[in-house]
Amino acid sequence: MAEPSGNELASAAAKGDLVQLTNLLQKNVNVNAQNGFGRTALQVMKLGNPEIARRLLISGANPNLKDSTGFAVIHDVAREGFLDTLQTLLEFKADVNIEDDEGNLPLHLAAREGHVRVVEVLLARAECKVGHQNKRGATAYDLAKLYKRSAVVKLLEGSSFSPAAMN
Repeated sequence: MAEPSGNELASAAAKGDLVQLTNLLQKNVNVNAQNGFGRTALQVMKLGNPEIARRLLISGANPNLKDSTGFAVIHDVAREGFLDTLQTLLEFKADVNIEDDEGNLPLHLAAREGHVRVVEVLLARAECKVGHQNKRGATAYDLAKLYKRSAVVKLLEGSSFSPAAMN
């Protein structure tokens, strides 16, 4: 029988198939192997399934690998607002300050999309660079204001980060 590939593992992760995923991991498949599209199982997993993330991370998946578009899985999770999966990634040392190709942190993406709880969890991390500017010079606060995410704007104004101090 052929050795299981990154494609099989990625497929199981994308479908949220915990049984198949667990079986493949027990066969010592390379958890950071890329599928045919250059993405790992963690990068293509069903984002709303923290148990899939946990199994992959326990097996050594690197939460900070970026895909060809410059996104790490924490960017996707923050942008889509999957709080449970975000907390699982953070538990396994995902970098809250990892930048995508545009210089956005996960905080930028969560703020832009208005995911208040995700923003709260990211802000709770002491290392979170709240005033970080992306390549266009925008902070998470700027994006929250631009996209009229009033709850996120209030949250950022109420945090130790003060937009006034940035000017």
